[in-house]
Amino acid sequence: MILRGNLARHLISAAVFNAEAGAGGGGGNVTPPAGDPPAPKADPAKPAADPAASVLFPNEGGDPKASPAAGDPPKEGDKPKADDWKEYVPDPKKSDAENAAAKVEHDKTKPAAADPLDVVPADGKYTITAPEGVQVDQEMVDALAPAFKEIGLTGKQAQQLADKFTEMQTKRAKEYADRPEGQWSMASYAYFQKNGTPDKWADAAKADKDIGGTKWDGTVSTAVRAVNTLGSPGLKEYFEASGAGNHPEVIRFMAKVGAMIKEDNPADGGAGGSGKPVDAAHVLFPNDAPKG
Repeated sequence: MILRGNLARHLISAAVFNAEAGAGGGGGNVTPPAGDPPAPKADPAKPAADPAASVLFPNEGGDPKASPAAGDPPKEGDKPKADDWKEYVPDPKKSDAENAAAKVEHDKTKPAAADPLDVVPADGKYTITAPEGVQVDQEMVDALAPAFKEIGLTGKQAQQLADKFTEMQTKRAKEYADRPEGQWSMASYAYFQKNGTPDKWADAAKADKDIGGTKWDGTVSTAVRAVNTLGSPGLKEYFEASGAGNHPEVIRFMAKVGAMIKEDNPADGGAGGSGKPVDAAHVLFPNDAPKG
């Protein structure tokens, strides 16, 4: 039968192969003839030798670690670093067209320029941007810059840190503005923006034509009389703490009150004149007749 004939041939081939491999026939347990060195056993941990490799040129014949042959397109990981990359130098053995084509291919290997925000600034200067309506505290940025550079923060990382800080500060400011004390502070801030701050009010009062100039000393004396007569220690404390005691309109008002306490008739300007003192109740309740 054909099947039996083929099977016989396979068995004969296997027997011959085993006999040659065992240097004596039979199986793999046959002892090699005396005097012959034992065949080295293959180490499973080592890769099999490449049959196409050369003794003189071991990297030829398909070694995956071998350098790419000249003219092969570079792989993604083979692109040189920005500092190592050089411009193409024309080959005098090639034509202008060939050099032009070679330059195009060479230029494709040029690494992309690094984004300045992805590196630590060499000069240690960081540029921070803020959302609309928020002003960057450049003095603080410059003060923190040496620490940023020392810990290796890139420009992008410093910006991310600033964005998070701005987000938290904005949230806190909104929460504060929603509280009564925050609303009062915002109203005061708006007033100061329009009318100046307390440190400038005294100068404005001294320059006022009605209560300042040559009238200034009398104005202050009369205003102090009003506060001492009708006011309280708490009122004085408020004037000093808030700066309201320097406001031209407060000084003008107190000077008029002090003049009314001293005179029968209120004075037009700062102070001055003489007369019978007016009862304090009449100052507070002008519709009532003076007592006594």
